[in-house]
Amino acid sequence: MARIAIAGAGVMGRLLAWQLARAGHRVSVVDPAGGPAQPGAAAFGATGRLSPLAEQEHAEPDVVALGWRSLALWP
Repeated sequence: MARIAIAGAGVMGRLLAWQLARAGHRVSVVDPAGGPAQPGAAAFGATGRLSPLAEQEHAEPDVVALGWRSLALWP
């Protein structure tokens, strides 16, 4: 199998690494932000996108309002 390096420890980078490792490849993940727990990493910023309730803590009021309105659009 191959040795693969993935640049970026965001959600997509980690999911890709997991799938490749499951397929038997040797995978290394590198992130200039230092990993998903760092504020500069994509996974850190995207975690609140799961619920408008989570956005209330850090987002501006307009973003929170749009999030709550979007719930009615989701089947």
